[in-house]
Amino acid sequence: MRLKSAFEDFEANTLGAFPGLLSKLSYVGRLHDGNGRYEHWGLESVYGGDAAQCAIRASHRGLLSEILGKPLAVLLKDVATSCSHEHQTESELLDSLKHSPPKSLSPAAMAHLRSVLSALSALAESRNANLRGASQLPPPAQESRPPAGT
Repeated sequence: MRLKSAFEDFEANTLGAFPGLLSKLSYVGRLHDGNGRYEHWGLESVYGGDAAQCAIRASHRGLLSEILGKPLAVLLKDVATSCSHEHQTESELLDSLKHSPPKSLSPAAMAHLRSVLSALSALAESRNANLRGASQLPPPAQESRPPAGT
């Protein structure tokens, strides 16, 4: 008798190892074969192919729904967290998510996801440009003061 369902196992043990929502989405996207199936040997060997497919598909839908419901400010913080785990730059992670969206999304959800990823790319690029610009500024000039006691 199993204590967890395939969905609970996948969410807790597999996706639980990823620190950010976008790194989880990136991982689940890599499991998708492009033809509507997910490849996860461990989950399939324990729960069977059908249960594994249903679990990953449900998790993928829930993850997308959670991401699309988050404010951009929260997702922008998640970009940095997810990049550190994925060993990618922010632009690499966001580009990979833009170019490998899930196939089973409705056109409206696909458009929403693309707009969120585009906005995150622009915000991350702007933030990084501002940080680069700030690091290149000369130090502020010190005010000259007359010597003490004069």
